[in-house]
Amino acid sequence: MAGAGFPIGAVSVVMGRGEVGQALVSHSGVHGVGFVGSQATAAAIVAAAGVKRTIIEASGNGPQIVFDDADLDAAADAAVFGAHFVSGQCCVATERLLVHDSVHDELVDLLVDRADSVALGDPLDDATLMGPLNNEVVAARMDAHVAGATTQGARVLLGGRREPDRPTGLYYEMTVIDAVTPAMDVFRHESFGPVIPVTCFGSDDEAFALANDSDLGLQASVFTASLSRAYRAVDELRTGTVLVNEGTAFWEQHPPFGGASRTGTGWGRIGGKYTILDMTDLRTAIIDTG
Repeated sequence: MAGAGFPIGAVSVVMGRGEVGQALVSHSGVHGVGFVGSQATAAAIVAAAGVKRTIIEASGNGPQIVFDDADLDAAADAAVFGAHFVSGQCCVATERLLVHDSVHDELVDLLVDRADSVALGDPLDDATLMGPLNNEVVAARMDAHVAGATTQGARVLLGGRREPDRPTGLYYEMTVIDAVTPAMDVFRHESFGPVIPVTCFGSDDEAFALANDSDLGLQASVFTASLSRAYRAVDELRTGTVLVNEGTAFWEQHPPFGGASRTGTGWGRIGGKYTILDMTDLRTAIIDTG
């Protein structure tokens, strides 16, 4: 930061665990707080911050909707990229893939083919496309989501386990799960790993209802050739951003973005002018020159 021209001391990096964050958030000298992370931690931060300004992005369970008129190759590419980008550990990853009944079989074949080509391995190897998960908590959540889904009738078409004979137990295979229902944890909760849960729908109304069946409304993606359907998606999807014919993980191209429901409504916007306005002291001056 100093090399970029910032004054010495303008930026400080304070390392620590939750108690350090709590001290910063509650300190009287801190006037604003920004946070990206889990919804539970965000709720604790907002409660501790009180009337201080906050900019929060708290988890996502992003749906990608593929309608019957979609470009299936593009949809499959986007879904697989969104699921393996940073090993699925991204707030706008492909957390749920909602597919029209009539194109389900064709799209699933494309998904499995593309997902199977994602090279899992050493992050320092140029041939690697996906590295290990960050920690055991995330890996255990993946284990639980896959096991719970299969117990409830879903089918693992690819992956679904930690790859053996690796330096750690955090190398999780690229995973595609079919016949996922809204009752399953892999649908209801953010997995934060390299998994594509596939759920079918039969009508536009059902697609939007399934997409909105989550309290983590960060970002959604819609694949369709219909402009009217795209505009309906923008109107009806309860997410901070709606992408049309681009995958959910292409978020970095589209600032600013915000959230809906427990993801961040009322807690500010991340990116672009909204962040600046949220953290700017706007004042009124009334001057009588008489």
